[in-house]
Amino acid sequence: MPKLVFYSILVGIIAGGGALFFDLTLRWAEKIVMVGLMKFVPPKPGGEGSSAFILPHHWYLFPLILGLGGLLAGFLIYTFAPETEGHGTDSAIEAFHFKKGRIRWRVPIIKTLASAITIGSGGSAGREGPIAQIGAGFGSFLADIFKLPTDIRRTLVVVGIGSGIGSIFRAPFGGALFAVEVLYTQMDMELESLIPTLIGSIIGYSIFGAFHGWKPIFVTYGSRFTDPVHLLMYSVFGAFLGLMAYPYVKVFYGIRDIFKSLKIPDIFKPAIGGVLLGIMAMFFPYAAGIGYGWIQVAIAGGLAFWVMLILPFAKMLATSFSISSGGSGGIFGPTIVIGGIFGALFAYTASYFFPSLGITPEPLVVVGMAGYISAVAKVPLAGLIMTMEMTGGYGLIVPALVVIIFGLLTSGNVTIYEKQVPNKLSSPAHIGDFAVDVLEGLKVEDALPYCGKAIWVSEGENLEKILNIFTTTRADVLCVRGSDGKFSGLISINHVKEVVLQTHELIFPLVLAHDLITHGREALVYPDDNLKKVIQKLTELDLEELPIMEEGEKIEKVISRNSILITYSRSFEA
Repeated sequence: MPKLVFYSILVGIIAGGGALFFDLTLRWAEKIVMVGLMKFVPPKPGGEGSSAFILPHHWYLFPLILGLGGLLAGFLIYTFAPETEGHGTDSAIEAFHFKKGRIRWRVPIIKTLASAITIGSGGSAGREGPIAQIGAGFGSFLADIFKLPTDIRRTLVVVGIGSGIGSIFRAPFGGALFAVEVLYTQMDMELESLIPTLIGSIIGYSIFGAFHGWKPIFVTYGSRFTDPVHLLMYSVFGAFLGLMAYPYVKVFYGIRDIFKSLKIPDIFKPAIGGVLLGIMAMFFPYAAGIGYGWIQVAIAGGLAFWVMLILPFAKMLATSFSISSGGSGGIFGPTIVIGGIFGALFAYTASYFFPSLGITPEPLVVVGMAGYISAVAKVPLAGLIMTMEMTGGYGLIVPALVVIIFGLLTSGNVTIYEKQVPNKLSSPAHIGDFAVDVLEGLKVEDALPYCGKAIWVSEGENLEKILNIFTTTRADVLCVRGSDGKFSGLISINHVKEVVLQTHELIFPLVLAHDLITHGREALVYPDDNLKKVIQKLTELDLEELPIMEEGEKIEKVISRNSILITYSRSFEA
């Protein structure tokens, strides 16, 4: 434990320093691009400056600037670290569950630069994604340096997420809660990592606060919950926010799928997204940038009704253009903006129809932020605490809880973080924690009905064909057939990804299946093997699937962690 505390402190220092560097970079970019070139002075949240704003004079430059920003970000991402595209928190979640906490050292660097360009040029993305990845990446790097076991590596990744988010949002407790809660969609969390994550988050927050002050990001005026009659209104508002999670996630991933289907080099796709956002911003500049300042304006009741009516939906589209196109940035920031503006819109509407209730914008903006991020990201505790820390709105905890509960009920299983898993039982990180004795009593033959089909390639197939097979199937491994027609080895998708990143496309036809084999017969399992042994072999070989050698040297199926989980669950139904 003392060593883990030491590592957590180191991660917190890097996360806090990274948050400072990133914040200063964004301020510099905004001053040059937004204020200097566009003559656009966006409002700032009360804890960071003035909420006064000037709409752009040179509005016609939006498509050019955002398009160039997207092009530069795309060049950095797809040349040096393709895994940095999209929202960084999701990448860190994926590393925790599916990559044993491994994050390449270059990822935080490229993520920081690409996100700074995306957001600095006016893209609609949040600051938390790159900061979370800086912390998580450094945690993974520490594990490499000190040769730490996988469970500690994963813990340090969680510490990195919490430290980064706790720093940039000045929310040390909420950031730590977010990190342990965001990994799962159901009410599960990494409680074992909470104390080290709190340590890292406090350190990061202290470093960031020492330079930027200790005030919350948003200035509020002390609204408190005093009227139980209002709970009905908050219940309706929470249900509304939950329903609004569906179009947001649908648009975000729908646009992602459209961009992925475009038959053009990936490097140009963020530029197209930037141009599309730029065209939108020419007519509606409120959608450009992170947008925190508009929350502050809304708290004060200074947004026009027509702006409140359009802004949440425009922000959904703008964020999708910036991130789903292959750009880089966080998703948390735009989400709380959408939730806050929905709150202002709801307050305006309710006060119009029910003036006797005395409804003001501030409480609904605050609980809207908490309710929407909780519904969209499935982080109810973190959504509550972070919003309270970011606004100082502790007097609104009760209505915020009501909004969060109803938002979760109506949003169902929808989530903006697609790498989340339902609970620990569904995570490869914890599969070894459950019922070892039961797994010892179950055999591979018990899992056969739930196993996937083995996919074969010949030794002479080239890398281009192999890539096509991996992208058109759900396979994690391919079985290689030798010249004698028998099994000669295994190709792992993770190894192929590494080869692709280090190999020019022109060389793909020259790289053959025989050259890509990483495992031989040691990767085979047999019908009589118990499932505990299979789990151990999956872990030792760093594979997601293993071929099953049946009678007569026949391989028709592969066993995976998921098929083992299904077999385990069904064993209790027998």
